[in-house]
Amino acid sequence: MKKDQKPRISQCMIVKNEEENIRKALSWGRDIMWEQIVVDTGSTDRTVEIAKEMGATVYFFSWIDDFAAAKNFACEQAKGDWIAFLDADEYMDSENVKRLSALLTKIHTKRLPYQVVVTNWFNVDENGQVCTGGNQIRFFRNRCGIRYRGRIHEHLVNEKKILTPAEVLNACDSLTIFHTGYIERVMATGEKQERNRRLILKELEEHPNDHVMLGNLADTYRAGKEYEKAIFWYEKAAEAITPADLTRKMLDSRISETLSSLLFLLCSEKKDIHHILDIYEKAIQYVPEESDFDYILGRYLAGEKEYEQAAFHLERALELMNTYGNLCYGSLLTGNLMRAQEYLATCYFNTGRRDRCVNCCVRMLQADRFSMGGLKILLYAFLADAKEAAVTGRAAANGRQVLGFLGKLYNLTELKERLFLWKAACETGYDEFILALRECFSEQELALLDAAAGGEE
Repeated sequence: MKKDQKPRISQCMIVKNEEENIRKALSWGRDIMWEQIVVDTGSTDRTVEIAKEMGATVYFFSWIDDFAAAKNFACEQAKGDWIAFLDADEYMDSENVKRLSALLTKIHTKRLPYQVVVTNWFNVDENGQVCTGGNQIRFFRNRCGIRYRGRIHEHLVNEKKILTPAEVLNACDSLTIFHTGYIERVMATGEKQERNRRLILKELEEHPNDHVMLGNLADTYRAGKEYEKAIFWYEKAAEAITPADLTRKMLDSRISETLSSLLFLLCSEKKDIHHILDIYEKAIQYVPEESDFDYILGRYLAGEKEYEQAAFHLERALELMNTYGNLCYGSLLTGNLMRAQEYLATCYFNTGRRDRCVNCCVRMLQADRFSMGGLKILLYAFLADAKEAAVTGRAAANGRQVLGFLGKLYNLTELKERLFLWKAACETGYDEFILALRECFSEQELALLDAAAGGEE
């Protein structure tokens, strides 16, 4: 392949006091970047020194309370064909870097019409576990009018025209960005929320009906646990959404975020069910692909013991996720897929659909065999079936048969897995299964288990 067949990628970022992150930020994609541009907005630590040591070109931008202005300044310095604009606490692993390089090369060499690339975007907690998910646009063509807008919570727009679906590449099935800076206690700090609110209010002075900024304002009140104020501003944001806004929803998940946040708070605060359903209907009309709406409503209805309706919405949520993935949708459900299955299994159990309950629990345990919730619901289903069978005189799975069934999911030669089954069996009170399970333990192990049980009593 000739050298000029590969696209030139300009990695850009704006930074302030990022000495803990800057080295990794400039390392993860170094092999595929044509240039690396760092715009410093007032660091007082070693950020600039480290960036220069690593070969990045450093520019300085006087902070003017405008994230979009700083990012657009960085974009103006870029000379590459594509811009990769990740924050200092975001990165790709090596496999994703290879796939990104191959994808942009394909677009470049085949002259495909894509202007932006949408990828998975996962928040990673302090233990390295994904806690929430969604998507972001971090890769876009240079010199095509795509720039940032908004003093705070800036978002990409095309200043020349509205992008068509053919120009937006959904790469969520192959590309993932990881974000390590999302810690709830940091996001909720009063100082940061006050700063955000101040910048948002500046935007709203100029654009009072901007649904994006109205939603962002509501976010600050929600983060500060001022839920009534948050609901008020989410309602205002929802009212401000226009048909033109809906045409741009592929580039901006704010509409989904506003409506799902509003629905979540209305359910959490147990507001009038008729209003909740009105917002739900509006939400699915505006963004019919969004799975979070049904997940939120289904979870709420399950808590209210409206199991039939809850099952309908949870099934619909999972179906939408399966159909549309998390391209601008399913941010909440992405991080709660196991919880959604658990709610659904509970609904099946409480509506007498035992076969569906068992199948749902098996799917959970195949994904994570140490899901205590999934295992307990499964045992409750077997136990309830056995009790009903005893009354009606029909046959049902006995303790040994249940053990044989679970033996396909668990390695009964492993003490850890036997103990996990034992704990679930004791907590569900499934005596017949406990008797069958006892045969899997040695006499010494049983003595210890019985002694522990006696001590608890």
